[in-house]
Amino acid sequence: MNNFFTLAENFIKQIEEMERQRKKISEILRELNGKIELSFPEKFLFKRVEEDPLEKLKVAGVDGGLAKESLHGIDLIFIKAIGVVFEFEKGKLKEVCYHPKPWPSPTLNLVFDPFSELEFEMNSNMQRQISEVEIACETLEKFKPDLLLMDGSIIPHYVYKPESSSPLFQIYQHMIDTYKKLFSLVSERKTILAGIIEDSRGTRFCEILVKELGDLPKMREARILLEKTKDTNLLSYVLENKERTFSFPYSSEPATHPILREFDDFSSKIQSFYLKAAQFDRPIRIDFFCDSNVSEMSDKISSVILSTCNNSAYSFPSVLIEADLRVRFSTKEAEDYLTYLKNKLANLPAMFELRRKKRPF
Repeated sequence: MNNFFTLAENFIKQIEEMERQRKKISEILRELNGKIELSFPEKFLFKRVEEDPLEKLKVAGVDGGLAKESLHGIDLIFIKAIGVVFEFEKGKLKEVCYHPKPWPSPTLNLVFDPFSELEFEMNSNMQRQISEVEIACETLEKFKPDLLLMDGSIIPHYVYKPESSSPLFQIYQHMIDTYKKLFSLVSERKTILAGIIEDSRGTRFCEILVKELGDLPKMREARILLEKTKDTNLLSYVLENKERTFSFPYSSEPATHPILREFDDFSSKIQSFYLKAAQFDRPIRIDFFCDSNVSEMSDKISSVILSTCNNSAYSFPSVLIEADLRVRFSTKEAEDYLTYLKNKLANLPAMFELRRKKRPF
């Protein structure tokens, strides 16, 4: 036990020192802002953004919920997805619409393929993303919003490309095609598409800082620490309330990126930036589809998000909070669906629970 506390004290000192250095880097970056130019369309490091007046604006939010269960002979996937549309007029919420309905029922996917645990997780994740993007497309066509917000990135995440011989390959390809359809729709209809990543673990911003500013005298000592720092960790010190960073491409090499390369001409149109949208919360990352002026689009997205984040301690647009509440699975709800199926199928071996869930000890 004493050894644990000795190690813990050493870790505490290391963490405190690293945070002290990150804070020092943030002070240097604030000094450099406006005095250096980046090799991106936006030349600043960060800037202040004004809230949108919400004079006449239609904002949609899309989210999905997932519950899954592995049994002896089959795997079960329950999925819900919803599109919520907030219509604003003269700074106030005028109307709320839902697609397909205010409280969507879950769809049930039965998986008979003998997937490994990792393959089952990937399959579940892809099925959820397909459902969300399909609802996004339908919401876009039905309501024609000015801004469409997704909970999470606007490109597939937590997936890898399976081998063509894998039963997952067709599901993966269907997912890619669904995203392509969404990109085509927003491009045709001139709707802004953005994804809000509330807990980003990205390091792209810090990588850019090393490349762009790493040779400056004040930044040379910061290179090693920046290579070990998540973007939001650093930006928690850098950004003040209602400030955003410059926008930057999602990947420096989209043609070879494991996911972006699947999207052909769309791959170079995925951009990102960070925004501090609440006074007492960390910055959020925003990925967006951009086929026009990157600065104007970044400002518009930021200003609308600022106007629709109504909690000083939680940076998330109200339309996505509403969507999340409508599709979130409670533990009891998932158990009720499973119990119903078990009661109907009696004691068939396929419906037996896994042994690890029935241990007598």
